[in-house]
Amino acid sequence: MLAKFKSYKKQDWFKLFFKLTLGLFIISIPWQTRWIIYAWQMGDSVWEYGLISLYASEIILLLAAIFFGLSHKQEAYFSKSKFLYFLFVYSVVVAMLTPAPAVSLYYLFLIYSAALFAYLLKFVKKNFIFRMFLVSGLLESILAITQTLEQRVWANKWLGLAEHLPEKLGTIVIEVGDQRILRAYGSLPHPNVLGGFLFVTIFLGVCLWINFYKASEQAPDIKGFFKKRIWEFLFIILSLVLMTFGLLASFSRGAILALILSLFSVLIINIFKRQWLTVSLVAKYAVIFAAVLMVFNWWWPGAYSSRLSMSSRLEQKSASERVDTLDQLGWENYRVGFFGQGLGMNTLTTFYKKSNIHTYDVQPIHDIFLLMFAEVGVIGVFLLFNVVRRIIKSANQVDIMSTSLILGLVVIGLFDHYLWTSWTGWLLMSLALFNLYRSRV
Repeated sequence: MLAKFKSYKKQDWFKLFFKLTLGLFIISIPWQTRWIIYAWQMGDSVWEYGLISLYASEIILLLAAIFFGLSHKQEAYFSKSKFLYFLFVYSVVVAMLTPAPAVSLYYLFLIYSAALFAYLLKFVKKNFIFRMFLVSGLLESILAITQTLEQRVWANKWLGLAEHLPEKLGTIVIEVGDQRILRAYGSLPHPNVLGGFLFVTIFLGVCLWINFYKASEQAPDIKGFFKKRIWEFLFIILSLVLMTFGLLASFSRGAILALILSLFSVLIINIFKRQWLTVSLVAKYAVIFAAVLMVFNWWWPGAYSSRLSMSSRLEQKSASERVDTLDQLGWENYRVGFFGQGLGMNTLTTFYKKSNIHTYDVQPIHDIFLLMFAEVGVIGVFLLFNVVRRIIKSANQVDIMSTSLILGLVVIGLFDHYLWTSWTGWLLMSLALFNLYRSRV
């Protein structure tokens, strides 16, 4: 190993540093350590969706991009597409014309940073990506399980954690009789975001499990293969078990539904294609999920029946608040209809339209497709559709796992907004849309 490092040239070291920093960035995705550059006031409180911040993970991504630039030829990373240049200029101009241009430009910066992340992933093998996401998901699930056991989220400004206690108003909880059970946050700002992140890591863990068995089938000595790589196998299984616990501890209905539907689609398609290895492994994960759910229900009896019942006070309130946001499309004139309210402007527009409303009561539309129409308008949606169309058209190969992961994110997007309004959400969408369509393994 030492001799190998000694033979490295300068460019080889840059490639190694690029891979290491990109892996570190993937692990850092759910951590909310950030420097708040400017906090906008909306009424008498801070506008949560108007915070302009610099995440520690963004700095790591920038380092990865620098090492990538130093290790690859210049022509490899400059696009010649006139459409992309037009899209960039258009998005900047429209952002400058919104009621809060700095906020819209900040959201634009997050979107293009997420696109950069997706682009860089093209130059790394998929199994490496999956392993890094598995490490990240494993850390999040351990944190989530600990929070559930202790019924507390501890505050830590260096890790970006705010304190949450079930007895305090504003904390996201499940009510079972007179008991308030804390929904796990992990290191993320909301339990639903934790659920969405763990849905993606579990799905990628299943992909890694499938790839592991496919590699074993190609090995000349299967017993020797398993003996040599037993720790990798145990890492995958342990991660899947703990991440499933973490997902259940988030009590995110949307994320659980996304996982069930995405894996069900993988199962059905592979049955028709007679890909029995994939079918058997998805079925095995279903057994793991069922076993973990049984243990969780023994651990917190009645919690999931309360969560799934719409007769509960908190569940009725949650559903009512989500429905109430659907009238925030705000197309009061042709200009807004064509160009939108502006990136990040949905809550600001709603606040100034409604009277006698508290800042903390204003939420974005809980459907990213309607929210997309509200903020970027018909022209913006048309341009985004063109981006997705070009990605699919340029794909070497569209595989089942890719489309099933996107199906899961679509399900989440129908019931929540964080895929559009958060740094973590944009990274998850960019991962699915830009990279898993690639046939690189």
